Amino acid sequence: MKMPYYTNQQGKQLFYEDKGNGEAFVFLHPPGMGRKVFKMQHDLAEKYRVIFPDLSGNGDSETVTKQPDVAFYADEIIELMDRLKLDQVIPVGYSCGGMIAQELALRHANRVKGVVLAGGFPKVNTGMLHFEFSAGMRWVEQSPETLAKLLSQSHFRSIDYKRELCEHMAKSDPEVWHAYYHECLQHDCTERLPQLKVPLLLAYGAKEFWINHHSMFYRDCPDVTFGLIERAYHQIPATHAPQFHEMIDRFVRTKVEK
Repeated sequence: MKMPYYTNQQGKQLFYEDKGNGEAFVFLHPPGMGRKVFKMQHDLAEKYRVIFPDLSGNGDSETVTKQPDVAFYADEIIELMDRLKLDQVIPVGYSCGGMIAQELALRHANRVKGVVLAGGFPKVNTGMLHFEFSAGMRWVEQSPETLAKLLSQSHFRSIDYKRELCEHMAKSDPEVWHAYYHECLQHDCTERLPQLKVPLLLAYGAKEFWINHHSMFYRDCPDVTFGLIERAYHQIPATHAPQFHEMIDRFVRTKVEK
């Protein structure tokens, strides 16, 4: 496994992990969480090439701007792809990271072979999800350490994994963390969704109904596969990795490689 960094055009160091060979996936994390939230997805390196960046201002990556928006991060992934000499990837966006995955496919359609969204949404469209965003921003303002502990507890059972994620999140720049939340709360790409011509996989946890509600926005996309994981909440990459990986395998076989 390689865990390098590159120096971007602004002279900042951006970290990522790069494992495996084959079809290339880039995993996009929610605000503040960094690449460690995808701990369970390292198993996919047995079949695919998996790349886990820390978006700038998150985890081990240096801050490029205090006000990153969704388009900024999408372009940042293009720069990473160029550094790795990758013509095309399949972005995997978890929660807010799904907004970056969608923007990547909309802004740079020729660089994307498919899109995977785990608990994804094109805009925040329910009161409960709006509350979660607002609460997250308040926690970042008042006690980012507490928020890191709460989120690590909700994602992993392993004490070691919880500690690793919590410590990684503690490295994130609180201003960037807050701005990432804020920009995603304002973001809305619903009217552009029909422009998503590549295959799209939507994976949701059956118990997180206020997020599953957002699946209705994707009905006009040309090629959509919907997957529901029973007895799961929102954190499916961490809590239900085998089922999530099975969905990804089927998606690659039936939609991407067909």
